[in-house]
Amino acid sequence: MKHRFSMHSLYGRTILQLAMAILVVFSVMGVFYYGIVTTASARQQSNQLLGSTQAIAEVVGPSFNASRGEITSSQVISYLNFTARSTGALVWVIDRQGNFAFMTNTPVTLTESFELIDEQWNLPDTYRGGADLGTSGRSSIGDFSGLFRSTGQRWISTTVPLPSPTGAYIGEIQLHRPVVTESFNSFLMANSLLLSMLVAFILALFFLGLLSRNITRPIRLLAQTADRVYRGDLTARVKLSGFSGSSQPSKPALVTDDLMILVETMNSMIEKLENQERTRRDFISSVTHDLRTPLTSVRGFVEGILDGTVPEEKIGTYLDIVRQEVMRLQTMVNTLSEASRFDSGTVQLDQTVFDIYALLKEDVYGLESLLNEKNISVQTDFESSEQDRLLVVGDRAAISRVVYNIISNAIRYTPVDGIISLTTRRNNRTHLIEIVIEDSGPGISSAEWPFIFDRFYTVDKSRTGKSSGLGLFICRTILAAHGQRITVSNSELGGACFTFTLAMP
Repeated sequence: MKHRFSMHSLYGRTILQLAMAILVVFSVMGVFYYGIVTTASARQQSNQLLGSTQAIAEVVGPSFNASRGEITSSQVISYLNFTARSTGALVWVIDRQGNFAFMTNTPVTLTESFELIDEQWNLPDTYRGGADLGTSGRSSIGDFSGLFRSTGQRWISTTVPLPSPTGAYIGEIQLHRPVVTESFNSFLMANSLLLSMLVAFILALFFLGLLSRNITRPIRLLAQTADRVYRGDLTARVKLSGFSGSSQPSKPALVTDDLMILVETMNSMIEKLENQERTRRDFISSVTHDLRTPLTSVRGFVEGILDGTVPEEKIGTYLDIVRQEVMRLQTMVNTLSEASRFDSGTVQLDQTVFDIYALLKEDVYGLESLLNEKNISVQTDFESSEQDRLLVVGDRAAISRVVYNIISNAIRYTPVDGIISLTTRRNNRTHLIEIVIEDSGPGISSAEWPFIFDRFYTVDKSRTGKSSGLGLFICRTILAAHGQRITVSNSELGGACFTFTLAMP
């Protein structure tokens, strides 16, 4: 199915969310950069205005009459007017009492903060530098202690003392000018930031589209494959470049991330379900055949006895055959019931300390007739211990069932005059006992190892096989209930090698 961009798809939602995130990040960066540039610009304007104020003070100083608080040179007054027009600032010359010796056009709203003394405007001490100015003066950005608050603007205010021959404070010069700032939009346009951000946004969306597709495509394929499996198609696999569609990659991937692991796990799970479904069908077919044969035999013998076609002297013989067939059916039903109980976890274990050597010997003796039929010899390599005992912890009856199933399977596949080996190993590091059962039979293909302990799985695929495919499943379930494990491998004898563990007391 062709992938389409949609807001209802994971890919579409991912692109939209990432685009919004990029837009927010770019906007924050733009505002942040705008704030930095605006602050730097205001500081630069402040330094320039302070330099102009210092230059004006050098010009005004020689013509300023400190005793009368006035500027005696008309040229200096013209210079101050020119400076006010060229800089766009308010120029104030203030004597040491705070009276204005000179001021340019000052807004009426500001004069409301002044004092009128002897028909002359006086600047309150709050807004004057006074004798604390030093020699270089000072500058500030803001509302100048509230003086310019009514204007609703930020102002650059500089104050420089008038020079005097004695160095005493005789007055000061103040220049005030609104901070020149451009709007955010004009700032973006003037600095080409809008175009740069737009190009970067488009490029980011392009690369994020590629990256998002690599992320969302496996998820989308996983969802599609899961839906096919839900509808019963167990042949479905998640197919990505670099993967063959099975549980194993067709070639090594450059990066094995969580999504690739998820894809492998999904394919492996579907493959296992497919194998289980196949073995379930094979098992049902096999069980149907195994049930039909004894039932047909029982029905034929019973009907023959009831309608009198069976001679009276052979009735006992036929009834004995019927009994054997019924016992065979009962064994099969008990095995199915036992597998169901172990699988559901309803079996309660009675764990005790017992001698594993004694249990192994008992099970071998119980199978002695089958061993003798094929002249199979049993070799043992038991861990040396005191009094020829090796104690383990577990449910003795359940562990006996495990040993019996494995040895009986070994007998089934071991040829005449073959060998079965029993070995025990003590692992003091893990505090476990390993029991190893090997045979000299044909062995089990390594391709079947992952499935050999699955329910209904049988190595012998023929319908005439006597195995229900539940023996090894029950073994694994019993050991799992003990917190132990069982594994299969190749034996040095040529056949299969089963190894399981039990805890030491």
